[in-house]
Amino acid sequence: MKAFILLMLILFATSMASAEGRGMHLIHPQGSGLVLTVLQRDGDLHATFAGQTWVSGTVIGRWPDGATNRHYKDPEFVLVPDPESVEKLPYFLLRQPPYFHRYKVRYVELMNGPAALRIAAGDAPVRRLLQRRVNHVTVSGRFLMEHYTVGVECDAPWARAVLLKAEPLEQRTTHNGVLAGC
Repeated sequence: MKAFILLMLILFATSMASAEGRGMHLIHPQGSGLVLTVLQRDGDLHATFAGQTWVSGTVIGRWPDGATNRHYKDPEFVLVPDPESVEKLPYFLLRQPPYFHRYKVRYVELMNGPAALRIAAGDAPVRRLLQRRVNHVTVSGRFLMEHYTVGVECDAPWARAVLLKAEPLEQRTTHNGVLAGC
């Protein structure tokens, strides 16, 4: 049984490596404001872009598993684009029969984490998050980002960027608390 599982893992890794070389295509929608500067296909499949683009969605600063879980030293900072913004962001497409898969971006890791959330939400919410007084802070609106990089790793899309400006519409925080019950 172990030999069968090992053989399947080797076949999957081989098929993914060959897909990265031949069947992966970068889809770069027009009007994004981003200019391709690097496209790397061997090893780490990714594309890096210069320029800036506005993205609508939600910026989230959060502690994985809650602020009281001390296993995490730093919170996560991401931008979750809305469906219209997802359509205008570059992504990779696997087109190698019988496979056809769009690796569209689900979230963008914010490389300037606390500064990005400070731009979007202000100082007080970021301070409460970093002091572990709240589980997460979310801000919905429009956000200007640059240094966009997108890639595929282990059959999952990833993206990174730096947030420059924010036009917030709504802000929420979730406070720590003990749930009442039996």
